[in-house]
Amino acid sequence: MKKLILLTLLFSACNSAPEGFCECLEKGEALNTKTNEVLRGKASEEVKRAMIALRKEKNEACAKFQTTSGTEMMEWKKDCAK
Repeated sequence: MKKLILLTLLFSACNSAPEGFCECLEKGEALNTKTNEVLRGKASEEVKRAMIALRKEKNEACAKFQTTSGTEMMEWKKDCAK
C-alpha cells in the first residue's frame, strides 16, 4: 500500500505544471484577445500598443517552455485550471 501511495505521489508530481507555466498561458490568452480586436479592425492605437506590450510579456513568460512538447503542455494545462 505504501508503494502505491509513493508511486501515485511521484506520478502526480511529474505531471504538475512547472512554475511560470500557468502565467504563460494567461499571457497568451490576453494576447489572443487583444490580437483579435486588432484583426477585426476595431482597435485604437492604444489597443495596438497594448497588444505589442502583451506580446513581449508573453514571450518573456513563455521563453523557457518554447521547446516543450504539446502533449506535455496539455497535461500541465490541466493543473492551471485548478
